[in-house]
Amino acid sequence: MFILFLLSILHLTISQDILNPHIFSDCKHLILPARCQCYHSGHESQLRCLKSELHSLPKLPNNMRWNALDFSYNYITSVDNYVFADIYVETISLKSNYLRRIEITAFDHIKNLKELFINNNQLKELFPQTLTSPGSSLEIFDVSYNPFQYLDIGEILLNLPMLKQFHVVSCHLNNTSIYTLTKLIPSPADLHNQTSTRHGQLSLEILDLSYNNLTTICHNLFDGLYNLIELRLNHNSIRLIDNNFLHTFSQIKIINLAHNLLEQVPRLSSRSLEILNFSTNHIHYIGDYFASQLRSIRVIDLDHNHHLNNTSIRAFCFLNILTLEKLTFRSTNLISLDTFGELLCRLINVTHKVNTIDINNNVNLKCDCTLIQFQNYLNNFKDLTCTQHGQDRYYISNPLNQLSNCQYDFCLRRQQQTEADYCNYYDAERVVYEGTCKAKLIASEERKKLKLKSMSTTTITMTTLIDLKFFENITESRNLTKLGNSTKIQIEKKQISNLISINRKSFILLIICFLFLLL
Repeated sequence: MFILFLLSILHLTISQDILNPHIFSDCKHLILPARCQCYHSGHESQLRCLKSELHSLPKLPNNMRWNALDFSYNYITSVDNYVFADIYVETISLKSNYLRRIEITAFDHIKNLKELFINNNQLKELFPQTLTSPGSSLEIFDVSYNPFQYLDIGEILLNLPMLKQFHVVSCHLNNTSIYTLTKLIPSPADLHNQTSTRHGQLSLEILDLSYNNLTTICHNLFDGLYNLIELRLNHNSIRLIDNNFLHTFSQIKIINLAHNLLEQVPRLSSRSLEILNFSTNHIHYIGDYFASQLRSIRVIDLDHNHHLNNTSIRAFCFLNILTLEKLTFRSTNLISLDTFGELLCRLINVTHKVNTIDINNNVNLKCDCTLIQFQNYLNNFKDLTCTQHGQDRYYISNPLNQLSNCQYDFCLRRQQQTEADYCNYYDAERVVYEGTCKAKLIASEERKKLKLKSMSTTTITMTTLIDLKFFENITESRNLTKLGNSTKIQIEKKQISNLISINRKSFILLIICFLFLLL
């Protein structure tokens, strides 16, 4: 009976451990703040001190192994030197505190750190050297929602060769910070001599730079991020994008450029890009071949570009309809489906490409026969609204009966009106280069040189005219020395007055010419 009693107790204990695997026995020896909780299960231990009203980090014993240390939502203002030394931990969360300072050696000698969250704090600087020790293992790093203003992104990434995700959302960054990415690009001398191993970033897959103050994506900034998959640049103030800035990305699949200040769609080039978001910009026109070099594109989003009312007839030339799944123009200012003519006439030959184009919520869209002919290719066709005779908007079902007698073949008519080779692949490659920052800078420099040359020529001409006139007046004045004293004085006064008047007029003319050239 006694043996059966012991076995029953053992069975009950094992059952309780299975039902409640989080036990505290391995944490009892720790002296922790009152509201912190320590959980241990199997080979994993977690210390949870979130919302514990901490003002500083507790000192932890060396050589302990943790799955996670959570100090989020407290009042911690600094991370002191060596506070995590000789501690094995995979995840540290310090988000939503009042951090103002992280010492350079704060993470020195830390072991196996894979995820670090310091987002939602008050940091104004972060030294890249702080990340030297965790650099060999860190995979996810979030510094979002800190008022940095400047961050040496390039040097940070050089110190984190294993990093897969870097989140830098809403950090008040401008172009100065993003231009530090050029540190990742090896110089020709380094490549030739193989003198430097600190270049490139082979692991980074997601880079989030959204909600900052970036204005220009230029100068091959991302050439050192070879394996990037997703790039988030939404909610910035970007006006200029180099058409060629993706050329080194062999794995890129998603780019988000929504909520910027783009007025024209850049003609990007990529073999791997699948999703491209241009929604909520200031785009008013789509030029030739804008997607001709996007070989794997699946989704292009141009929603909420309220000024977009026209596209080039070559805009969709060479757009890959075999991969295309969605082309969306919701809430723009498009007037007619005719603008998609070249694309629509190619879609007819691909039977499975239904519901590909979304043009809903376009208040000025005209009700016409083209809408009826290509209704199978329009997303949510029954919810589509259009205007008839420039009057009220109707659901397409209302004028559908009136337009059901359309007899003409849109593609046949279009074929008769356009040249057979108006989509030219050579032109498609040329326009991509014309949109690179290098080409734009060269063109800008040429314009400046012409303007300066023109200004210099005008200045020399005007100066010569003034000098000649002055010489003529002086010569004439000298020839009058034989006249009587009274006559001579009167004439000299008159000549001086005329000379001053001429010089004044010439000077005013010179200023007007100079201002005209500046404009």
